[in-house]
Amino acid sequence: MTATDAAAGPVEVEVIVASADRARILGRRAGAGPALPRLRLASSWPPPSSQLPAAVAAATGVAVALLDPLDATVFVAEPLGGEPTGGYAWFDARAFGAGTVRDWLDRPAPGTRPPWFRPGWYAGAVDWIDAVLAQRGERRTGPVAQIRHWTTSCVLCAPTSAGRVFLKAGLPHLAHEPQLVGHLARSWPDAVPEVLAHSPDHGWWLSADFGAQPPVRDAASALRMLARIQVGTVDRTGPLRELGCPTVTLDDLAGRVPALLRRAELWQPSGAPDRGQLTRVGMWLQDRCAELDDVDLPLSLVHGDFHQHNAASRPAGPLLFDWSFAAVSHPLLDLGGWLHAVGEADARRHVAAYLEGWRRFAPPGVLLEAWRVARPVAALFELVKFADLAERMGPAYEFDYLPMAFRWARRVRDAFAGRDGQLTGWPGPQ
Repeated sequence: MTATDAAAGPVEVEVIVASADRARILGRRAGAGPALPRLRLASSWPPPSSQLPAAVAAATGVAVALLDPLDATVFVAEPLGGEPTGGYAWFDARAFGAGTVRDWLDRPAPGTRPPWFRPGWYAGAVDWIDAVLAQRGERRTGPVAQIRHWTTSCVLCAPTSAGRVFLKAGLPHLAHEPQLVGHLARSWPDAVPEVLAHSPDHGWWLSADFGAQPPVRDAASALRMLARIQVGTVDRTGPLRELGCPTVTLDDLAGRVPALLRRAELWQPSGAPDRGQLTRVGMWLQDRCAELDDVDLPLSLVHGDFHQHNAASRPAGPLLFDWSFAAVSHPLLDLGGWLHAVGEADARRHVAAYLEGWRRFAPPGVLLEAWRVARPVAALFELVKFADLAERMGPAYEFDYLPMAFRWARRVRDAFAGRDGQLTGWPGPQ
C-alpha cells in the first residue's frame, strides 16, 4: 500500500447501506426524512475502511461489507445480515431526497471501479478463502474482516484453526506481487510474507499471519534488510523483470517530467502555477536525474512504497511487506517514501543505517552525497506513482491519490527553491 499518514483528529463518515437493487437504504428517522448512519471515528488511522464495518454493526445492528468509497468521508456498503436496531430501519431510497443518496443513485458506476468495490465480491473472496483452507485441512473460525479497502487494493483477514490468514487483491498492473514475494522468499524467507495460495484469475493471494504488527519498531533494522535484499538483486534483475517488475531508469523518470509539468493541478492546486518557474523546475529535475545517473550505483529491486507501516518487527528480524509497487530502478529512490513523515534527527540516523548496506559500492561520504542528489529525484519518483494512479483510476477515485501527489510536487518545488536547505529528509513531518 502507499505511504501512510497517522492523522491525529477524529473523522466523521457517512455510510450508504443499500440493498442489491438500490431500492432500500438503511437510515434513521430525522426531521422530514431519514438520515444515513453518520459515524464518528476517533482517528483517520487505522484507515476508516478497517473501522467502519464494526462501527456500522454496533450502531445499526446490520453487518456490512464495504463497497465504493465515494470520497474520503462517504462509503457505500452492502448488508450481510442482521436486523436494524437503535432506531434504524430500511427506507425506500426515494425517501432520502436530495443530497448524498440521490447523488449516489444518479452517479454512473465508474468504468475503472476495482472488482472489490462491486456487490458480491466480498462473498466470493470468503468462499475462496474457505476453499483454500479446506485444501490445507484447516477451517475458518470467525468472520472475515476488511482490513484495508481502497482504490489500490483490498486486504481481508480471516481467523482460522491454524492462525490468521490475509487475502490481498490489487490492481491488475500490480499483480506481480505474490510471484515476487515467493521469489524473494527463496533467499530471504524471514523477511517477506509467506504466500499460502494464489489465484491469478481473480488477482488475489493468501498469506500467513506476520506474527507482528506494523509499524516497525526498529527502523534501522528494516532499512538494513531492504539494503541487503537490494544488494542481493544487483546483477540478478532479469528474473525480477520476468516476474513482472517494471524497469524505471533515471532516463525514464526524466522523460516523464514534461507530461507532469503539463498537469497544472499537481503543482498549484489553489490556482494557476507560474509556467516559467515550472519550466525551470523541470529542467532542474532532469539535470538531477542525469547527475544521479553519473553516480556508480547499479539498478536493483526497489520496494516502491517503503515506509514504517509496510514493515514489522519480529524475533527473526524485520518483515517487509506490500511489494505491490516493486520495480527495477535506482535503489536510493526507496528512501523518499520512507522519510515521508520522519523528523530530521531520525532521518539522519535512518539514512546512515540504510547506506551502510551499500558501502562495498562506494565510500560513506560518496553515498551520502548521492542521497542528496537523489532526494528530489526520489520525490519525483513518488509524484509519478501517485499521479499515475490518479490518471489510471480517473476522476471518481483521484481523491485517494491527489493529496499525496500535491505533497510530493510541493517537495520538488521546495528542493528546487532551496527552502529545505541541507535537510536529509523533508521539511518536518507531514
